[in-house]
This record gives sequence, C-alpha cells and structure tokens, in this order.
Amino acid sequence: MATPNVAAPSGIQFDKADNAWMLTCSGFVLIMIVSLCLVYSGLGSRSSAITLFKQPLITGALLGFQWYLWGYTLAFTPGNTWFGGTSSYNAIQITPDTPFAVGGSPPQYIPEPAFILFQGMFASFTGALICAGTMQRMHSARYLLFISVWSTLIYNPIARWSWFIDGWSHSRGSMDFAGGTPVHIASGTAVAALALFYFFESNGFHMGIAYLLGQVKTRIGNSIWWFLVMYTLNKVFGYKPWRPQASPNQRLPIRNPDVYDVNQVVLGTGLLWFGWFGFNGGSALGANNRAVYACLSTNIAACAGGITTVFLHWILKQWAKWRATWTNPIWRMAYDDYEFRRLTSIHFCDGALAGLVAITPGSGFVPVSKSAVFGFVSGAVVYLWKPDTSRFLRDDDLKVYLIHTVSGLIGMFLTGWVASAEVVESDGFSTWTDRSISERLGIQVADAVSGMVYSFFGTLAILMVGKLILFAVTWARLQEGRKAAWDEANVFTFYEDGTPGIEDRLRASLRQDWVRGDPENGIALQPAGAHTANHHQGDAAQGAAGPHPNPAQPPQGNNIANHN
Repeated sequence: MATPNVAAPSGIQFDKADNAWMLTCSGFVLIMIVSLCLVYSGLGSRSSAITLFKQPLITGALLGFQWYLWGYTLAFTPGNTWFGGTSSYNAIQITPDTPFAVGGSPPQYIPEPAFILFQGMFASFTGALICAGTMQRMHSARYLLFISVWSTLIYNPIARWSWFIDGWSHSRGSMDFAGGTPVHIASGTAVAALALFYFFESNGFHMGIAYLLGQVKTRIGNSIWWFLVMYTLNKVFGYKPWRPQASPNQRLPIRNPDVYDVNQVVLGTGLLWFGWFGFNGGSALGANNRAVYACLSTNIAACAGGITTVFLHWILKQWAKWRATWTNPIWRMAYDDYEFRRLTSIHFCDGALAGLVAITPGSGFVPVSKSAVFGFVSGAVVYLWKPDTSRFLRDDDLKVYLIHTVSGLIGMFLTGWVASAEVVESDGFSTWTDRSISERLGIQVADAVSGMVYSFFGTLAILMVGKLILFAVTWARLQEGRKAAWDEANVFTFYEDGTPGIEDRLRASLRQDWVRGDPENGIALQPAGAHTANHHQGDAAQGAAGPHPNPAQPPQGNNIANHN
C-alpha cells in the first residue's frame, strides 16, 4: 500500500480529488468501528451487550490518539525492518503541506496528514476487532492497557513489514492491498491466543489438554493419526489422556451462546459492508481506476460469500431432512418442516464478512472476474468449520478467529494465485514485478504465516507478562495488608530482664492495666517463648509461698506472671 516518504520538490500541487477520496475513505473506516459495536453487542450474550457496545469505539479512540503520538512513527518512517522513526520525526511535526510519495516515476504525492489519518483508522479498527476476545474475561481498563501495548509491539511491526518499503516482506514482493495480514490475520490470531489463555487459566493445563485431545479424537475418530498422536504423547511426555479421569466431553460441553439481538447484527453487517468500500478503495491512495476495481471486487466477494453460506445452510438442512425420512419417519413427523426451509440471517452475515475479509488483501491485485472465488471459498470454509471452532476455541464465542484469520489466510493465498498486472498498473503509478505463481504463493504464505505466528506468541507473551505484573501487585498489596494487620495486633517491647520481644498488643494492654494497679480490668500475662520456663517456675513458687502480700504492686524481677 505504501512507499517510502521521499523528499518532494517544492511547490507541489496536490490533486483535490485524491484528497477528497482519502478523507472520505477515512470516514468510511470510522463507520466500520461503530459497526463493530452493533455486531459484537448483537452476537454476544445479554450480560455482555453493554460492554461490547462501548468497547470498540473507546478502543478506536485510544489507538487513534496513540497512532498520532508514536504509532505512525514506528510503522511508516525510516528505520529498520521492525520499527522506524526517531524523536525528531513523528506525526506531531507534520505540516499541512508535507507530501507523501505514493509511487510512480516521477513520483506522485498526497498530503501526508491524509495518509496518517487513513492509516490511523486502520490501527483503530484492528484494535476494535480484538474486543470480542475479552467478553466477560478482562476488565475494560485492563483491556485498554493491553491493546495499547499490543498495537505498539504487534500491529506496528506487522504493518511495517507488509506495507513499508523497508519491511522484509514488502521488499520481497508480498501483495497485501488493504490489510490481510496486519489487520485480519493479526487480530484474529490475537483473539485465538486470548481464548486459549483464558481457557487454560480457568480449567487448568491438564484438563485443558485432555479436553482438546478429546475433541481431536471425536473429530478424527479411532484412526491411525489418533494412534500416532497418543503414542507420541505417551512415549515423549508420559501423558495418558485416555484414562477415565479425563472426561472432557461431559465436563466441558460445547458452548453455543444465544445471539442477543439479530437486528443489531444485520444492521452492523450492512454498515461494515458499506465501510469496506473505503477500507479497500482508499488503499489505492487516490481516486483512480484501481480504487474502482477494488470497490467492485469487494462488493462481488461479499455477495458471493453471503449467498454461499445461505445455500450451504439450505442444502445441508435438506440433506438432514432426507436422512431423517429414511432413518426415522417418526422423528420427521414430530419435526416441523419449516425448520428445514428457514434461512438464518446470522449465517448470511458470517458469509458476507468472510468474503469481505478474504478479498481485502487482493482487492487491488485480482481481476473482477476472479473476485467471486474469494467469497465462495471463504464462505464455505467459515460455514463448515464453525462447529470445529466451537469445540477447539471455546472462549472465542464470536468466531473472530474463523472469520478473520482463516478468511485472511484464504485471501492471501488466492491473491498470490490470481493476481493480475493489468489491475496493479491501473492506478497509473504502480509497477508489476513478473514472478511465477509458485514464487508469489511462497511470498504470500511466508507473510501470512509470519504474521499469524508473531501475533499469537506475542499476544501470549503480553498476557503472561501482564499476569506476572498483576500477581506481583496483588502479592505486594497482600503483604502490605498483612504487615498493617500485624502492626495493629502486635507491639515491640522490652521485658524487665532487658531482653527484646514481640508481644500481642491485647496482652500488652491487659498487662499495662495490671501494672497501673487495676487488677479488675487487667491481668499479668507472660508472653510465650523464652519466658515459658519462668512461668512454670513461678507457678510452683506461688503455690508454696502463697499470694503476694500487695497485689497492687507488681512483683520484682522478670517473672511478672507468677502472681496470678
């Protein structure tokens, strides 16, 4: 998407149409963030609706401001492969007439503030996508801290290597037009990492492994692959998950939470569809023919994805009806035929979103005639893999990993397969590097897999470090509370023989009352420890000599407790 920001000659006249298009597309992406509020709150549970409704917009605001302070500097200014920028060059110092080179020879320019605004919306939208992974599992304030660190350490490096010329993937020739890897694959993988982290935290490591292996066994059956997996686990780790105590299917049933509000989901999906024209079309960095191609491909892929899931749903329901007819006619009589004919709008929304995600990396690279393939493949995969996602990622209730990461991988692969030089050069300044299909596929897979692996393990590392910090803070507060409680209950004193000691504050108070001559309220007490022996000796002496002649006067010496 981006090229290096080279020095521009003075007196540049920016194209007003390009400026207007970039500003309009930035507004479209902002609408997408608001649309996530509707989609997530509608898909989530009733108890999480308010949190999911507000969280994407708050996250977008936080990351938008962070992008202005240091995010843009780290992603799109000169530096190394991972990070760029110094304290002398960041978005704060940009002037209204600062140019940004978009490519070509001679280079063409747009105002750099317009590019900063557009890319800041991408960063905000990526962070808003991850909100779904924290439903009922992370406090909103902690999530804002987490997503700030995640955007700095995960999103910025991936965006840099995918779009900036200094990035290793961009320099190799990766084709990611609008954020297949930095936006969708990275965010979906982060949600998967969150789901696994909280799954093992709540169920324990051994129970979690037993459950996942049980789901693998259920999925592949008693085949040779299952035998090889069990044999390896037994010989290498000594782990025997097939024992009776590991009953994952009964103890951890598959969760399919009810949709809170279908109307919100449909409305939010429609607004996402609308905003995606700016998401993909604006990545052409100007009002040109390539932007038109990107918008048209986006619309076709979304239509194909939604229709694919609807027809798959209808066909599989008819197949279930046919099997029920031949296997159990009584069950057919008891089941309403309307259930087989009903088309659920949730499946359509999933398919449309899958098509939009899949076409994102290829919208500015593939011909319009091939764009429907992105929707067909991604819609079918999302529909067929949804049950498996519910089994293996129990805490990803909104299926963000399936829709965004899996569809993003499909889109990156298909982009390398069907990319066309005619589409790439339609903007008037981009150039096409001729490579074989195998070379393009290798570059695409390397970029996508690298982003997925980096996002997954980076997210887990951030969560573990955060967990350690939270544990340290909790432990420090606990120790401080214990110390305060100890100070309230104990007192440091010197016994009459001059030895120091620690005495219970209540015992000391009662002793002081007795010393002051108030035997009714006070009593002489002997602290435990070193003076225990004296206590027994004093009891024996008191039994032989009788009571003290003057109880108002304390006895002399260190054996105070002799005179009870």
